[in-house]
Amino acid sequence: MEKLRKKNEKRKEKGKELKKLKPYGSWWRETVGEPPVVYNHEATERSVKQLETYLLKHGWFNATVSADSTRDDQKVTVTYRVEAGKPYVIDTLRYSIPDSNIYHYTLALREKRKTLRHGDQFNIDELNEERDALNDHFRNLGYYDFNKELIYFDVDSNLSKHAVELTLGITPRRIPYSGDPDSLVVAPYKRYKINSITVIDIPAIRNQPVPFSDTVAVGEYIVIDQGQLNVKPKILYQNILFKKGEYYQLERVTRTYRRLSALPRVRSTSVRFTPTSDDPENRLLDCIIRLSPSPKQNIAFESRGTNRGGFLGVAGSASYQNKNVFGGAELFRFNLTGGFEAQQLLTQSGSTDDLRGNFRGDSYFNTLEFGPEVSLTFPRFLLPFKPQRFAKSSDPKTTLTANLSYQSRPDYERTRSFGSIAYKWNETAEKSWVISPLEVSLIKINRSDAFNQQLEEIGDLFLTNSFQDHFILDSRIVYTYNTQRSGSKSKNLYFYRAELEGAGNTLRGIYDLAGAQKNENGSYEALGIPFAQYVKTLHDFRYYRNQNDKMSTAYRVSGGIGVPLENLNVVPFEKSFFGGGANDIRAWQARTLGPGSYRDPERNFDKIGDILLQANVEYRFDLIDVVEAAFFVDAGNIWTINADPARPGADFDVDRFVSEIAFGAGTGLRLNFDFFLIRLDLGLQLKDPSLDRGERWLFQPKDEYNEYIRGINADRPGDQQLSFYKMRWNLNLGIGYPF
Repeated sequence: MEKLRKKNEKRKEKGKELKKLKPYGSWWRETVGEPPVVYNHEATERSVKQLETYLLKHGWFNATVSADSTRDDQKVTVTYRVEAGKPYVIDTLRYSIPDSNIYHYTLALREKRKTLRHGDQFNIDELNEERDALNDHFRNLGYYDFNKELIYFDVDSNLSKHAVELTLGITPRRIPYSGDPDSLVVAPYKRYKINSITVIDIPAIRNQPVPFSDTVAVGEYIVIDQGQLNVKPKILYQNILFKKGEYYQLERVTRTYRRLSALPRVRSTSVRFTPTSDDPENRLLDCIIRLSPSPKQNIAFESRGTNRGGFLGVAGSASYQNKNVFGGAELFRFNLTGGFEAQQLLTQSGSTDDLRGNFRGDSYFNTLEFGPEVSLTFPRFLLPFKPQRFAKSSDPKTTLTANLSYQSRPDYERTRSFGSIAYKWNETAEKSWVISPLEVSLIKINRSDAFNQQLEEIGDLFLTNSFQDHFILDSRIVYTYNTQRSGSKSKNLYFYRAELEGAGNTLRGIYDLAGAQKNENGSYEALGIPFAQYVKTLHDFRYYRNQNDKMSTAYRVSGGIGVPLENLNVVPFEKSFFGGGANDIRAWQARTLGPGSYRDPERNFDKIGDILLQANVEYRFDLIDVVEAAFFVDAGNIWTINADPARPGADFDVDRFVSEIAFGAGTGLRLNFDFFLIRLDLGLQLKDPSLDRGERWLFQPKDEYNEYIRGINADRPGDQQLSFYKMRWNLNLGIGYPF
């Protein structure tokens, strides 16, 4: 109190507002917490009415709700009693639609939707959904001035049958009678066609003068160029999905708006339609599309903290963008990233106490990473494809990428050069494809003497081959189905991603035909380095159930396999599967799970495999404002295809793989700012497949494992002792949802 008084005296002298006394815990109580609710009899009565209204809207026409209150000292307990009775169901659905065309289109949509059927429980929400669906349907058929307020439902209840007869009606269109303007006559609704399409670029700042204005015709489009966008007219044409002479379609207009808004050079988009005249029989629309520019170039700097499998670090990046390199809305990106991290040494035991590096002396950070990346994205297909072979609605893109990454660790130095070309397009609003016909990677690894010595001691050819120089020439196809993209309001949303990748197979065939010479390991070499040869596929399915606006449940099942072929005998390290981490089995740190039931407490890191199986379920719910919470269960593991004497239990075996599924569970907190989500997940290992049968579940005794550790520790000095089994928790820091 005295401290606050002195502070306020100083603030008063400076003319500042005085601070109020805030007792300990006031922020938690007043900001996070809520004030106690004072009992109000009128509020209780309103709650009764709201419950009755809810039940009435959902088919319980005869429901009654009452409330009783009892007082205990200063607390009041309110008990609501609901007698719902028998709900009403739909008996018949009739139509009252004078317009014959509208009636025909209504029946066609009703046949597809199969809603409001005989026996379904009456539900006002479903009636509103039907109105929305019909309104969108008509506006996609050219009925530009139609709106859902013209659609209504009449409900006639049959008390004896607890059933209702619905009448779906559409208010008829009325226009003035030519012989008597004060009289109205019924007329059919009008289907509008597009008369003209004008595109104009406008300044980003309102009323800013324009240097010039030039009007050009591109096909059936009129482009008024005011020197703002400086984008070639044909690029704008490719992103307008409707044409002159076509019927108005709301869906195409919406997609055009999104496509134009997505152009890097465009800041804002406006698409407006107006009838060409006030004539009641006019059926033509003029369209004006206004585009304002965003800055052509920008430079950004970013710094961040990193957390990879529990090891911390700092990183930063500098990026440059040019959004209109050649005047065709091409997006050029240059990005330079770098950072320092602490990483587990491959040449030490599972202890993380000593992480001193070889380039910073006794610094905590022992890993350095940096590298530039350059990419150029064209809003069209480049050779060998002809743009006219693909519909404009597919939104074709071509991306060229090249990067160089360098990593220095005490165990090795790794340099990766990469280049690729990728073609991307949308089959529908929900389906998309990516084809990368060519991806080239050159990996050079310089291993330390200590690491080489450990590899020799382990005698694991799989691991040794994973850390050797190699060359990858691969192709990749990715298919994605995502109902979230279509803006669906359904409570059930789906995501599926399938990926197929192959490397070195064509190159190996060419070398075979040419009779090229093999190295001492029986492998062909490209650029003096063995090239990888493998086939890999990965499948990821997700289902989202949105109970309401505040809670949802997410499910994921994924699996993949990479088959190493003759030339390298292993799937490269960067193409292998791993378990654990913030988006995987969260009770394990990244690359510490598996493979299979293989156990190695001295090298509990950088574990990779050829096969992946995984399943996750997560229940998400809101807490307060931007704070969300979740409960989750994760299950899965990785395996190798071939048995390896150096790693017993690592291979996939049909008879035992089920028993080698790891389980983890936990809870999480998320800060959701809409455009950005920060996630903290705490996972507990429930089942560890690396332990012996009978000890794998958390609640089972760990006698054999502890005896195993005791045997290892017998010949070790005190500072290298391994820990006996204890409950294993893992804290993950992530950006965005895990799936």
